[in-house]
Amino acid sequence: MPPGRTLSPNLFFPDALAASAATVFQIVARSSNGYSDARNKLYLLNVDGATSARSWHDIEASEDENEDPLNCDAISAIAFPLTAKYDPKWIRDNALGENALCQAECLARRLPLHAGMRILDLGCGKAASSIFLAREFGVEVWAADGATSPTENRKRAVALECEASVFPLRVDAHSLPFAKDFFDAVVAIDSFLYYGTDDRYLSYLVQFIKPGGFIGVVDIAFTREIRSIEDAPEYLHPQYQKHWSYVHSIEWWTQHWEKTGMVDVRCAELLPESNDLLRNYVRDRLPDQDEDSIMRAVPYSNDGLISLFCLVACKR
Repeated sequence: MPPGRTLSPNLFFPDALAASAATVFQIVARSSNGYSDARNKLYLLNVDGATSARSWHDIEASEDENEDPLNCDAISAIAFPLTAKYDPKWIRDNALGENALCQAECLARRLPLHAGMRILDLGCGKAASSIFLAREFGVEVWAADGATSPTENRKRAVALECEASVFPLRVDAHSLPFAKDFFDAVVAIDSFLYYGTDDRYLSYLVQFIKPGGFIGVVDIAFTREIRSIEDAPEYLHPQYQKHWSYVHSIEWWTQHWEKTGMVDVRCAELLPESNDLLRNYVRDRLPDQDEDSIMRAVPYSNDGLISLFCLVACKR
């Protein structure tokens, strides 16, 4: 076997990144639950600094057309070593938007997570992010969603052997049934736009977080504030009123939280991985999902307007 490192189901070797300018990784098959089907594949990855996370584009372009397209996701081990443990098909089947595990991994790098913490995963969808956080960080997660069946979410948690730390429930984001100061942190992956733009919502939500606890969000953002449909590019006009009028810039979100006086913003940034995550999402969608607003807009967003943002704050 050429020089390189082997990725086991529970281990990633970051020292491989410094081994040479070109390193061969063998992605070892996983065969149960959320892990990938039994197959091995070699990838030659250019790992010269900042370009490493995006070097998969060149490899993807050279793949055989008959190759399983899911395999290209294994290359995200460079940028997302924790997410890379999970079967790309499982991630996709349990996604309601962009890759929830990649977004959760991005957020976790900016939150002081440790075993035993109580986390509210608000708007969790099919609970993929809840399962990921529980498995990777040893936290207890209340997987809350207003539309997804908690029974089905529990089945997913049982399948990945974390039912003792993932607690699914169906609840509206405006009617949370928790005691005050109960959670160490609240996270919202690809859902906060649907309820969090209300000026009153943060004040409502922070009552459930302990003093000194955290709230962390990853979601869609604009790289500049769009103040009206006339200010929006043409490709957003067909769905602007329904889907894009409540999308904002990172500056808007920072002011939106800081003006409450209830939190201190610790992180407010556009994710450097945004472009890849958004374009992967578009590439992976089925043709009958082309009404999705992101699916329709991202292919035309050559102006860099659409991005993903991360916002983390500490309760005072």
